[in-house]
Amino acid sequence: MKVNKFQYAPDADATGAASGDGKKPVPTKSIPQADIDFMDVSKTIGQNWEANPNITLLWKKEGEFNADVQAYAASLTGRIDTGALRPGQTLTLMQLDQQIDTAAGEVKTYIEGKYKKANAPAQFARFGLPKSSAGYIMSRDRNNRNSALDQMIKSIADEGFGDREFGNAFWTGIKKSYEAALKLASNTTGDISGKVATKNELKKAITKVMSALMFVLRGNYPDTYKEIYRQWGWKKESY
Repeated sequence: MKVNKFQYAPDADATGAASGDGKKPVPTKSIPQADIDFMDVSKTIGQNWEANPNITLLWKKEGEFNADVQAYAASLTGRIDTGALRPGQTLTLMQLDQQIDTAAGEVKTYIEGKYKKANAPAQFARFGLPKSSAGYIMSRDRNNRNSALDQMIKSIADEGFGDREFGNAFWTGIKKSYEAALKLASNTTGDISGKVATKNELKKAITKVMSALMFVLRGNYPDTYKEIYRQWGWKKESY
């Protein structure tokens, strides 16, 4: 049973029309969808349920509900905090990409100097610089680019460019930094996905309880349930 709407407009008559104007009432969502609003409302509902132990559900206790609310708040905070890490990680990868692209251009100059400009393109792929619509560049896909760095390091050594400015020291250093940054970003993405899944499952469970409580409150307060809803924490007519 999934019901999370109730009606603040004039009560409908037996035909379903709102009394007074002949129009059907428009149902509004009483449980907020936005995560922060949802957390705030669910906390307030839990506090009021604790203060009114005479209101009960056979399948869920007040303490269990509040535990779910606390877990939801923790997962939401964790999701926000973890997500805040992503912009910095993305910037680091972008800066490393720029360094790689600049250095790769210099390496092509090394190759052209050794093999002559006309023959150099035939060597580029060995350095992780295959031909594409954008020219001879490392893949824009970061996982592929990470693998291409291994090709660059090997070919730099094989071709005797190791002691150049963009030689062995540069490429082994950039490989270490890039791999670490890529792994960190991947871990953050996985962590966010896990927290989002947990948060969404808890949100479903909490929504089910709040919907049920609204039915119980309406049944116990048939004439004043709208005011009771507001007293318990459903402050808005629509979210």
